Amino acid sequence: MMRILFLTADPTDTVRLRLQEELRDIKERLRQANLRERFQLEYRFSLRPGDISQAILDFEPHLVHFSGHGTSTGELCLEDESGTMQPVKPKALAALFELVANQVNCVVLNACYSDIQAKAIVKHIPFVIGMKQVLGDQAAIAFAVSFYKALGADRSIEEAYKFARAEIHLQGIPEELTPVLRKKEDKAPVDNYVDHSDIEKHCYNQIKLPGSLLRIKAPDNMGKTSLMNRIVGYARDKYKYQIVTLNCYGLVDDTVATDLERFLKSFCIAVGNKLRLSNQLDEYWNNSATCIYKTGDYFERYLLTNIDSPLVLAIDDVDLIFEQPKIANDFCSLIRNWHNLAKGSDQDSKIWQKLRLIIVHSTEYYAELDINRSPLANVGKVVDLPELTSEQVQRLVKRLGMKWTNEDVEQVMGMVGGHPFLVKTACDYIKRSQKTLEELLQDAPMVAGPFSDHLGESLEIIKKNPQLKTAFNQIVWAEDDNPVQLEDPKIAKWLQRLGLAKLQGNFAKPRCQLYRQYFRKYLN
Repeated sequence: MMRILFLTADPTDTVRLRLQEELRDIKERLRQANLRERFQLEYRFSLRPGDISQAILDFEPHLVHFSGHGTSTGELCLEDESGTMQPVKPKALAALFELVANQVNCVVLNACYSDIQAKAIVKHIPFVIGMKQVLGDQAAIAFAVSFYKALGADRSIEEAYKFARAEIHLQGIPEELTPVLRKKEDKAPVDNYVDHSDIEKHCYNQIKLPGSLLRIKAPDNMGKTSLMNRIVGYARDKYKYQIVTLNCYGLVDDTVATDLERFLKSFCIAVGNKLRLSNQLDEYWNNSATCIYKTGDYFERYLLTNIDSPLVLAIDDVDLIFEQPKIANDFCSLIRNWHNLAKGSDQDSKIWQKLRLIIVHSTEYYAELDINRSPLANVGKVVDLPELTSEQVQRLVKRLGMKWTNEDVEQVMGMVGGHPFLVKTACDYIKRSQKTLEELLQDAPMVAGPFSDHLGESLEIIKKNPQLKTAFNQIVWAEDDNPVQLEDPKIAKWLQRLGLAKLQGNFAKPRCQLYRQYFRKYLN
């Protein structure tokens, strides 16, 4: 028996939703299901914060479904005593689901921007579905009804999710990419990274140099973070350096994205906390100098002075800073200045020689900032992660528990190239679905195929920019032996940064056959 708890909130100070219609259609689909005796549906309306835990304790559901409103910052909009909106933060809801993680198997958040909540809840719950942007009423109902229709037909949660997205598409609603399924990692995920001996050796040599700066860049899922972790692990174990790793997802939010001073203060506090040093900003920030100068002063006279060994400061997902025009260029100037200070021969330079910097970025979203023209241009050592060779792919699939012949590897690489994430996704799909390699290659470019989430996100990015869409249409429709020369080099570079295109001089072609086949079908 699957117990489903359906929760709704429709505050009086928000746009009214068709929640009753959604519930009615779901009830009808479950009633018509061949396996209807396996389902028990309970529902609560006009939800207030305290009602969620009460309903879960009373009903002990296996699946919790919320339909209603969400804010752009990821809060779900519940109701207060008067019926007006009362937002609930992601951390609060995640803490509740942590308490019932042994009972609840799936959470469905049918509300705008609820993917932010989903990312927090999935740390505790096996499956969480959220919406990564605004979702219209028609799409919300189509998704929910199809999801439960598929569950009623004895489909898994993952299959039901794909059926539901396909239903939105079938109805001609251009929001099929909005729902996102998050899955909890029950154990440490298999690392996509495969050693490139020359690259690691180069990075290890660089990190021991005073004042060094490494810039690791590649499209998403190519192993940048894994390489960063290897470098900092080497520096810690081999040289006993101090290590501080920061992820920009924890550094950049709406409160600091447009306020350079608040961002730099937050940055200083984050580094100090990792070094177990108390916050002394009031002492160093109490003057009329620029906030960039004060940040450098805080590092020079406090943070770096109070550590005995060199410091490796590694900053991941720096794209999130590059995307913010109010702070991006100043942050890049700051990094460049620190790197240059270490090149001097005075006493201050010796302090800065204690700092080694690693910044990791995808080179994907520089709509406002071109890294090659920014203050970081030609600064530090750039590490571009290449695609895997066939030998490296064979090592990766063996690590993933697959027994592929060299011919099998060549077939897969003929579809996805040497992209470690795409290769791992292919392996996971075959193991999960029990399909053959031939079936994988047939399903690969389909909207509900093994790469659907990755392809859908890329499609959404391209469709938002008419120039990108026009250029990539030219590329995917050209023959493989006839790459396209694009008129705008900036657009060509942008497609390369997205990981969708390869550049050969002034000419561009799709990165792999998967992209050619998928985007020929759906980029229109």
